[in-house]
Amino acid sequence: MSTAYDRYLIERFEGEVEGEEFFIRMSEFSSNGPERDKWSILSQLETQTKERIRKELLSLGIDVVESNMCVERGRSLAESFRHVPWIDFIDIFRKSLERFVADFEAAETMVPAKSRARELLHYITEHERALLEFSVREAEGRGATSLAAVTALLERPRQGFADKQKVWQAE
Repeated sequence: MSTAYDRYLIERFEGEVEGEEFFIRMSEFSSNGPERDKWSILSQLETQTKERIRKELLSLGIDVVESNMCVERGRSLAESFRHVPWIDFIDIFRKSLERFVADFEAAETMVPAKSRARELLHYITEHERALLEFSVREAEGRGATSLAAVTALLERPRQGFADKQKVWQAE
């Protein structure tokens, strides 16, 4: 029998698959170097979060695969935003993230406090909050530091990223 926690994790896993594909595609579509790099870093956070969720699901005896449907939804969403100007996308993204953060915070209470499950749900919320912080900083014109909350969560930021951040800050 599946629990609400199991179902929630499966939904979050599917969302991370979709988000990862979306950010990868947006990176491929972008002709702007700093924006392309940012899309790539955002995809890295989605990948990391997806793998954390997968690990927990496996520990619960639930084997998950990345469905073609989720990947295709990410691709389709990226295609629909492909020609949207960066700042317009950031505004749309921020509004969506505000709702997601509130929903994810509420979901944390489905498991006992101070449990491994709560730690994972809190991480999922924090990852979404980091994306929100990214969008807020971008909207405020603070692109040089917009990824700070995202990179703080990354276990292994991609090589060369710190050097690129220094260049963005100098611009």
